[in-house]
Amino acid sequence: MRTMFSPLQIAGMEVKNRTFMAPMSLGYESQDGTINEKMEAYWLRRAQGGVGCIIVDATSVDPNVPYLGNTLCFRSEESIQKYKSFTDKVHEYGCKIIPQITHPGPESVSAFYGVAPLASSVYPNSMGQMTREVALEEIPGIIDLYVKASLDAKRAGFDGIELHCAHAYMLLGSFLSPLRNKRTDAYGGSLLNRARLLFEVIDGIKAACGKDFPIVLRMSGSERDPQGNTLEDMKRLIPYLEQHGVDCFEISGGTQYERCNKIIPCHGEAEFANLQEAKAIKAVATKPVITVGKILDAKLAEDVLDAGEVDGVVIGRALLADPDFVNKAQEERYDEIAPCAACGIGCVGEQTKRRPATCVINPTAGRELEFECTPTKDAKDIVVVGAGIGGLAAARILAKRGHRVIVLEKENKAGGQINLACRPPYKQEVSKWIIYLLNECARYGVEIRYQSEATSSVIEQFNPQIVILATGAKPIVLPVEGSESLIQANDVLSGSINILGGNVAIIGGGMVGMETAEYILHHARGNARVTLIEMMDAIGQGMVPNNLVPTLKRFKEEGVQMITGAKVKSILDGTITVETKQGEVSYPGFTHVVCAVGSKPWNPLYEDVKDQFETYVIGDANGVAQALEAVRAAYELGYKL
Repeated sequence: MRTMFSPLQIAGMEVKNRTFMAPMSLGYESQDGTINEKMEAYWLRRAQGGVGCIIVDATSVDPNVPYLGNTLCFRSEESIQKYKSFTDKVHEYGCKIIPQITHPGPESVSAFYGVAPLASSVYPNSMGQMTREVALEEIPGIIDLYVKASLDAKRAGFDGIELHCAHAYMLLGSFLSPLRNKRTDAYGGSLLNRARLLFEVIDGIKAACGKDFPIVLRMSGSERDPQGNTLEDMKRLIPYLEQHGVDCFEISGGTQYERCNKIIPCHGEAEFANLQEAKAIKAVATKPVITVGKILDAKLAEDVLDAGEVDGVVIGRALLADPDFVNKAQEERYDEIAPCAACGIGCVGEQTKRRPATCVINPTAGRELEFECTPTKDAKDIVVVGAGIGGLAAARILAKRGHRVIVLEKENKAGGQINLACRPPYKQEVSKWIIYLLNECARYGVEIRYQSEATSSVIEQFNPQIVILATGAKPIVLPVEGSESLIQANDVLSGSINILGGNVAIIGGGMVGMETAEYILHHARGNARVTLIEMMDAIGQGMVPNNLVPTLKRFKEEGVQMITGAKVKSILDGTITVETKQGEVSYPGFTHVVCAVGSKPWNPLYEDVKDQFETYVIGDANGVAQALEAVRAAYELGYKL
């Protein structure tokens, strides 16, 4: 059937296929609220890649109420003309484009300028700032803002708009959700009262923009919280929303504060995270229903659409991983799609660090203007040492550009640290990176020699012009009394050492320590207790919140003890002595003590080869970091050579 590649009519907008690009806050915005060259190149690349309709990131109805630092908005006539130039370019690819219109409300950063953010009621927002309840007399002005922004979008060449009322989030979401709305007037209490502002906004937009100008409504099919809106609530609301003029429903789920891992589902969340709610809403709706939430697999998306379970799919981070996702799927080149592994590291993680978002498997995301994969004019013989993610990524890019590449790997399979990273519970998805890179290396003619330990003499046999060392890292041994009794986390994760029960201490509460804890608990064949001991003041520092939140929840359910602010001094006969701000404390009775305090670069070849060959060091061998940095270094080198 291949329904995914058939048109979809939404009011007066015909989308060429059933794929939509989700709005994602990535930190590319301009200070003036318009589309800059970086953002334009990013979106145009996805339009070129075949997506049917792009939903532009949150666009504030009020230029004076920003969502993030530089929120998109229609600030002036000049900005509208800038948007028009952009939408014209998108349309050249046969792609439709709509902005996600929103009043940031409680999520506005206006508090930093001394203005309390607006909400349905008074409560602390995500930054801990208290909101101000919207007064009744302010509501007509807020509706006018939505209407004006929608008209501006129409004048700017957008094909429709999306209204955001999901996740108990932003202004409309804060009114709709009983989690936030504690009003005692006509806009609070019952479901229809809580939806009153939403109805009035839709009425105003339809009256101003016409019935053929589509309104897509982003809503939570369920807020997945006992205090929030349920699926039954949303099903009851659908006929009313259609009567007021909603033309399409985009079904998301969860809430921003309590259930962030449901909004951007990462490890441990099912693919098509909101499909069941979307199917239930489609059963009562007469308008198209599309769904968002960890839609990563193109073939699975096709199957869902062929089965008629929903009318369209809203793809987010999978389009960061591969802008050609849709075209490759249409051409049935599924193995060539660079896979999103739902890690959240480059997209969510970089944003939480106030850095522009990127992608582990596609570091060109957001840097489209910097990278152009042109064939090399001077093909070279290149040896890459190490078939981990960094080495394979470098080999792929270099071979794609026309260089002759051989990879030497001392183990009997590729993957390096990813072979350990995919072993804990909920982490199997990261193995997709290696599977993809191996397919790509084969496609571009890379030769990989396994069980080939590189030495300077071995490398010399290939007479390369360039050598790239991607030899990885080795675990750090904690330099304390009794360290000889320590078990390395890598040995546990690899299966070299089995811990099937007992009272286990893990020294190191970072990502590896937490994953090792979950691995031990999952594989235990008897009673197992786990204690994490971390020198810093918090467990899981640097982890993506969407992975950290559910992990901590599971730890609570499993009874994992977490000791922070504790520097290990000694490990003697199952007793661990730590130094804290309050002095020394001893914890006795451990049957196993696992070390997960990090790694150090392992680069034994550099001194031997640097004077013989043009040599580069990438990945952990150059400085221990995450896969994000390893692949980024590989791409930057691959495009340069």
